[in-house]
Amino acid sequence: MSVLPDQHDRYAGSRAEFSRRQRTLARGVASAIRVTQRPVPLTFADGQGAYLHDVDGNEYVDYALAYGPMVLGHSPAPVLEAVHKQLAEAISYGASHRLERELSEAISRTVPCAELSVFSNSGSEAVHAAVRIARAATGRPRVIKFLGHFHGWLDPLAVGNPGRWDAGPATAGQDPLASSSVSVLPWNDLDALRGALTDDVAAVIMEPVAVNGGCFTADPGYLEEVRELTQQSGVVLVFDEVITGFRLSLGGAQERLGVVPDLTVLGKALGAGFPISAVCGRADVMDVVASGTVAHIGTYNANPVSASAAVASVTELERRAHEIYPQLEQAGSQLADILRDAAAEGGLPLVVNQVGAAGHAFCALEPVTSYADTVHSDPDAYHLFAEALLGEGMNVIPRGLLYVSTMHGPAELERTRSAVARAAAAVGPLLRSRQ
Repeated sequence: MSVLPDQHDRYAGSRAEFSRRQRTLARGVASAIRVTQRPVPLTFADGQGAYLHDVDGNEYVDYALAYGPMVLGHSPAPVLEAVHKQLAEAISYGASHRLERELSEAISRTVPCAELSVFSNSGSEAVHAAVRIARAATGRPRVIKFLGHFHGWLDPLAVGNPGRWDAGPATAGQDPLASSSVSVLPWNDLDALRGALTDDVAAVIMEPVAVNGGCFTADPGYLEEVRELTQQSGVVLVFDEVITGFRLSLGGAQERLGVVPDLTVLGKALGAGFPISAVCGRADVMDVVASGTVAHIGTYNANPVSASAAVASVTELERRAHEIYPQLEQAGSQLADILRDAAAEGGLPLVVNQVGAAGHAFCALEPVTSYADTVHSDPDAYHLFAEALLGEGMNVIPRGLLYVSTMHGPAELERTRSAVARAAAAVGPLLRSRQ
């Protein structure tokens, strides 16, 4: 329940839509995380550039960006043009088409580890494919993941997710046996990894920048040492770059950080909002698919509509990389500074971690530099702040994730500064009164 001033009329249309959806749609949302938005899950009507409009006509500068895919902003012209062209030709073939080749070639040009690719429709599916490929390539069953890293909603790796402090499941209904060959370790702990690299380990999977858990970077030398340890052990190193791919640089976190994995999982920005994902990697590891040992199947894999969007997205990012990525870096850094400074002016202690065009904010009195530090943050306070920002025309993800696009420029950032100051001034006294 919100304790902020009632803005019932501002969200009347969204309230009505949510109430109606609850009659036929379980919980009233298509993805459970959306229900956390206060005071009501908004119903949006259109998106252009850095802006969204809801069914009540309210305008928002959008820092959620569909949970990350919209690196080029909402409704980017090159992507829409490509999709409209494809829709005029066909929706799907259930057979091969030229865009499969164009997309796999674009990924091989831009992602350092990519010699061969396979395609799926979501990050969760692609993670599942990457694990299957690693197990087939090594003949081993065990997978190592890290506490606070997120690799989708499917049972095997939906354990030790952000918000958990153990290797427990993400939700009710998961098969406990599905994760019986998964070990969950603390990140940035080389001794723990060394001790876990037994001869039954097929893969080590991680977010190379742990965006989901708090936008944390690895300790100096950690990723390089993990790369060496996995090579020595014959273990497949998998980078889950569903978020960081094409967002932190053209070649993703691996290009930015200079550490090349064996396999990479891509999604989100790959399709500029259309559902598509990929696993790409070294040819000798991917040979289990190329040879037919692993059957990678799916009716909608690289469907031509999503593939057209992905080809257009990667082509645009590649064509303008020299200007896009410095611009994203600047916008991400400025947003982080604005949030810290303007929130402080309003009496709200805000910590913001930022790497390029991704970030994560916390209401906290001390720096949050590791996943363990997040226990000292106040997620309820941030939810209140996110609600107050909505009232000021800013859309953010309630749990703290932040994204910028190529369409977030000086005007949007300046508008954000004043909105953050007002929202912080509204929330700060409420938090002090609770203490």
